[in-house]
Amino acid sequence: MSIVLEYKSIEYKTNIILWDRDSYFIDFNIYWVRLVGSIAQRVAENTTENWPKFNQIRNQTIKLLGINSGNSIPCLSSPILNLPVSVFSSMLAVGLKDFLSEKTLDELNDLFHLIVGKVLDENKIYIKDSIMKTSLEKVKGLNKKAKHILITNDLEENNNLFIKEGHMENFFQELITDTNKMKLTKLLETNSLFITKNDFLKNFYEKQDLHNVLVIADLNLLSFKESIENPIITINIDGASRGNPGPASIGIAFYKDKELIEEMSEHIGICTNNFAEYTALIRALETSLNKGFDTIEVRSDSELVVNQINKRYKVKDADIKELFDKANSLIEKFHSFKIIYVPREENLRADKLANKALKG
Repeated sequence: MSIVLEYKSIEYKTNIILWDRDSYFIDFNIYWVRLVGSIAQRVAENTTENWPKFNQIRNQTIKLLGINSGNSIPCLSSPILNLPVSVFSSMLAVGLKDFLSEKTLDELNDLFHLIVGKVLDENKIYIKDSIMKTSLEKVKGLNKKAKHILITNDLEENNNLFIKEGHMENFFQELITDTNKMKLTKLLETNSLFITKNDFLKNFYEKQDLHNVLVIADLNLLSFKESIENPIITINIDGASRGNPGPASIGIAFYKDKELIEEMSEHIGICTNNFAEYTALIRALETSLNKGFDTIEVRSDSELVVNQINKRYKVKDADIKELFDKANSLIEKFHSFKIIYVPREENLRADKLANKALKG
């Protein structure tokens, strides 16, 4: 199952869409700016009675949370847009320590934690008023051909209120709340697409060689369609070692609709039979990704490999563990993956290809 998104005449196929809630579904000019203003006011009220210092603390708080004092809009790298609300108290404690040197960092952190919590509770009403219903309606009509995940740095309690008021209870399959949006690396290493307005996040992840962050100013410029699913590619794999360890090789046969479409026969040096079996699996996965096969079924006569990949056996050998981890990192990139055990007589083509490389 997957979906195709089209933006500026470019198509993006994915089976997981990460939605930046704070980019599209909450009007931050209403909610975040009001929240920051309330936090700044309460921080100043609870830390000084000196009017000039009051303004200094209030303005510095607004600055620390990333609101532009000139236009009252968060900058793209703003903590209010990217960091979880739970870190605000410690961040403010460090940032305001020079103004409030009579208190320790722990005392400031405890005070600001209470203030932020109270302000969040008081500002719940603004979540309801800030919901961007047009954007919600845009995504509500999407089918479930892709998994929809909602990302926000807001608290779970506030986000649940947003979900309820927006009538989105049955749309998002996963909610990730109170999170640092710069820590989504594991999700972005899969076949996912993170949709956001935040150029800062796109640049941040591109430096990590992750290019599946799509910056879109207006969701109305985005169109969707169901993808035509790729057929299942069946792959028979085998590894052989003469001596165990000894000269080793692999054989791989790719089938589409039971018709052989490609085969591989390769000598891989000196190693054990299990090492060769895992190498055959990894080569099959790499080749499939390079050729755009996103739905595959691997067949192997190695009970060890099949049961370890299917998490039935533990991996104890250090060398095999490295190959096991590499195989799993590749498997995560497929839309659909399955590996099954077949007896040797049902794996003859791959076996002959492996022996051919040995003899060669």
